[in-house]
Amino acid sequence: PMTVPEPLRSPGRPRGGDSDCRDRLLAAAMSAFAGSGYEGASLRAIALAAGFDVSMVAHYFGSKAELWLSVVDEAAGRMRAAHAEIAAELYAPGVSAAQRLRQGVEFLFDQIASDPRLASLVLREASGEGERAACVEARLIRPALAFYRPLWGEAMREGVFGESDPVVTHAAMIGAIALLVSSRASIARLVGGDVDLGWLREEFCRGVFGRGR
Repeated sequence: PMTVPEPLRSPGRPRGGDSDCRDRLLAAAMSAFAGSGYEGASLRAIALAAGFDVSMVAHYFGSKAELWLSVVDEAAGRMRAAHAEIAAELYAPGVSAAQRLRQGVEFLFDQIASDPRLASLVLREASGEGERAACVEARLIRPALAFYRPLWGEAMREGVFGESDPVVTHAAMIGAIALLVSSRASIARLVGGDVDLGWLREEFCRGVFGRGR
């Protein structure tokens, strides 16, 4: 099993009791890390975007590395909670693989669309190497793959998907959805009309499954 590198093993507990302040800093940090990467993100700019002095970052998180890890850990917690809510439906006995797969892809689409910043952060870090890449892989990518892998495998056995390595299938699904969501404005210009996420999700599923599924 993968071990998280020691410098990023634990973010520790943030100091202070103002959860709203902490949440606003985390939200600003997610935007900064997703948009500019770890090296490009400025703690001063993060604090300013959250409406605080930069000293509050040190007060609540201690360092840039701990702030980054707190962002990842919060995202991992949200992902685990979302998976726990949908797991019984996605793996319900007596329901066809095609039906559950459609539901699983729609759920994955909605999860990525609900916060495209997370997909950007994951894809950015996963393209590199080192501690942050290993941390994202251990805390976000592997748990998501473990959750979806049985569904992808069953879909292949049932002929809903073509035979492929489930890891590649999972990565391709995430990459395709993230690209569609992030390109919505461009897609709207190309199709010549408004594009909401519901329409985009439906068109994506029609492309994956065909009209009849």
